[in-house]
Amino acid sequence: MQNSQRAARTTDLGTAAGRAGGAALFGDLPATARLEAEPTRHFVSNAVQEYQKCLDSRDGNGVPAHLPRASGLLFGQSDGVEISISDIEFVTNVRGSDESVMAEFEKTIIPRFGDVYRNPGRGFWCDEKGVLQAIKKQYARGLELMGSIHSHPNWHEIGPPHERYQKLSENPTRMDEYLFRQSCWPVNIIWYIRGGDSSGGMVHRVAGWRPGAGQFESLDIRIPAAIRGEFDIESPSQR
Repeated sequence: MQNSQRAARTTDLGTAAGRAGGAALFGDLPATARLEAEPTRHFVSNAVQEYQKCLDSRDGNGVPAHLPRASGLLFGQSDGVEISISDIEFVTNVRGSDESVMAEFEKTIIPRFGDVYRNPGRGFWCDEKGVLQAIKKQYARGLELMGSIHSHPNWHEIGPPHERYQKLSENPTRMDEYLFRQSCWPVNIIWYIRGGDSSGGMVHRVAGWRPGAGQFESLDIRIPAAIRGEFDIESPSQR
């Protein structure tokens, strides 16, 4: 996610993110997030379509031209025991079209995180107006903005050779950590997808994160059994 969304979460948390532990920063918000089935299926279906589009764009050397991206905003509630994610909103990506965003990448992101981010397919920057519209819509339903979810492909294995140095997984990249701290949301989920065996299947790994003191804190992400049965998810274990 991105700097323009700081106002989407309580803005006073943003400056404290780098110096407070998770408990101090997020108060009584639990470190367990439960995803409801339908919004999760909607997101994963989109992520799978993006990954398949990536595979279909491969050239004669097997290198794809399309970098798959799926990203959404998480809306839900907390009952003090766990955070329930009841909806996922897709917001327009302006990474390669908004002049101010492109300038941010040239001025800050690329010098800090590497030339790989010159590729406009890298990164997902939601339209600020779209974020605010989503917040208003979900607020009317009694839901709050809890965080973000985005996909990671195994680009380090299938991407162009010059972009393979950064290994992707369900763990946050340095760029992810930077953006998570900027937004300071309590739930940030990374959904990792890689091509499976020769049968053409895809394998999924999922993890959740939030800013803490120094390092990021891992969240317990609960995935519905129906989703686990529909997609080949390696982790986390269902409890």
